Amino acid sequence: MQTINELRNSNLKNYENDYIVDNLIRENGLYAILGSAKVGKSSFALQLANSVANGLDFLNLKTKKHPVLYLSTEMTPSDTISRIDLMNLNINDDSFQFDFSNKMTIYLINDLVRDFVQKYNGKLVIIDMFIGIEFPQEYNINKYDDMSKIIIPQIRSLCNTYNVTVIITHHLNKNGQPLGSTAIESCMDGCLCLTKNKDLDDILYLNYIGRNYPSRKITLSRDKNMVLSVNEDEKDNELNPNLLALLTYVIKNKEVESTISDLLVQLKIFIDPSVLGKLISRNKKLLESLGLYIEDKRTSDKRLYKFKYIEPDNLVDDSIFNQENLEDTNSFIAKEENNGY
Repeated sequence: MQTINELRNSNLKNYENDYIVDNLIRENGLYAILGSAKVGKSSFALQLANSVANGLDFLNLKTKKHPVLYLSTEMTPSDTISRIDLMNLNINDDSFQFDFSNKMTIYLINDLVRDFVQKYNGKLVIIDMFIGIEFPQEYNINKYDDMSKIIIPQIRSLCNTYNVTVIITHHLNKNGQPLGSTAIESCMDGCLCLTKNKDLDDILYLNYIGRNYPSRKITLSRDKNMVLSVNEDEKDNELNPNLLALLTYVIKNKEVESTISDLLVQLKIFIDPSVLGKLISRNKKLLESLGLYIEDKRTSDKRLYKFKYIEPDNLVDDSIFNQENLEDTNSFIAKEENNGY
């Protein structure tokens, strides 16, 4: 047993610097890139891989330079080369390894990851796509127990055995949910969900939900070479889904006084209380511009927050709080409740 002071003073790993992509992807983690067919999951994965392999920023986020192993169960080598050339990715032999197989078994993946780590000291493995992996057991992708207790643990074991981060790509169904059981989403350390703008082919949305970093929704622009970048015109107007849920809740109740922990229960948001507290603090001016005013006071045993909504004369950007975003927030809260994030 340890006291809190002993825990603070122990040689714990510095998790703030324990990342592959800062505030997005942690070392020794399991993640999923989700999206409908033809949305651009493979291009997104290749761009991410290129950024990590070269130590370049990815969507304005810092990366740590590490060799990358890219395993494809869907694209052919010629398809991959064509995509890399189109995107003008700077991939070299020392930082990037590929393998293509019509029969990508979990045993083969284990051997490839082991060799990759031993030879290159690699840290990132991308498997594109999950549905192409062959497992020795029969399983039903729609059954939670099959996925959470049999299939996903075999992928998770790669992370733990070889100290690598594994990212799988996977399809969304017609309802915008991961194809199969909710275990595919709930058993991940984070999910990066790509969706298209209904009217503009070159605009995409990246909705990130994770255990270790704040959730966020980022608007992306895609150029003619399939390369994605943060849409600077909309970046400043993005409101984190957790804060949008808070804003909606306070608008409904007009005035709320609560601790952060109690507020999480009311909002049905499953993140660390300190994460929500930091989100509120960093976005205080934006929230005030939308009519949400915040006061906090510390008592002898807790910290109380008072939230009050006053209808602003002119919102900074009405598009932040349109019906579509309200629907996204409602589905976000429902999804969090169902999946246990």
